[in-house]
Amino acid sequence: MAHQWVEAADYLANRCTNTDIEQSFMQPRDSSGAVILPGGFRVLVVARECDVADALTALRDSMTDRVIGIDLEWRPDQRRGFQNRVALMQLASSTCAVLIRTCCMDGLPPCLGAFLGDASIALVGFGWDTADEDKAQASFGIGRQDFGHFFDVQMIAASVTGQKHGLQHLSRMAGCRLPKPHRVTMSDWQHQTLSPAQIVYAALDALVTGQIFRCFRLLHADGNKEASLPG
Repeated sequence: MAHQWVEAADYLANRCTNTDIEQSFMQPRDSSGAVILPGGFRVLVVARECDVADALTALRDSMTDRVIGIDLEWRPDQRRGFQNRVALMQLASSTCAVLIRTCCMDGLPPCLGAFLGDASIALVGFGWDTADEDKAQASFGIGRQDFGHFFDVQMIAASVTGQKHGLQHLSRMAGCRLPKPHRVTMSDWQHQTLSPAQIVYAALDALVTGQIFRCFRLLHADGNKEASLPG
């Protein structure tokens, strides 16, 4: 599956600044309405609470292992003393990402809360305690203690390498340069519609997080690490 996220990340790195290509990127869809990234990686953008359950079912059906990458996005906090709520939750298997626009919903849909708390799923975040945990608590009243199983791949990487690395560095170690263009990372995630660049970036953030975890799981399978990493 590695070729899928490598090809998709290269697409983002090389083409997302070209408006014409961004617009053409939005054209290929499958029967469910999913955007198809290079390599066949599917992305479902969900803005209605009534569609969340079906999207999560599609995500479950796409799972080839227990691992689901998770990430959050929000509008940049620009006023002192005011924090924006989470606008987008990204969940990704190795073949599919679901981007849930929580800014369009009244709180956390119950089916999403149940998915996050499912003990059969290994949720994998990156640097979660840096900001995501506080945002999740403030926005939804939940955090990592409510997840069925949770792993922070940045902490796992630090235990393996002895150093704390960023997502870009670890993605290069795993075989691909993952750019974080400022115009996308600091964009308005509560905008009426997400841009193609936002969709690609958001999907890849969760996808790459899960794939880096899988790389470390392979290292563990070689018999050198004590930590138990789920399959």
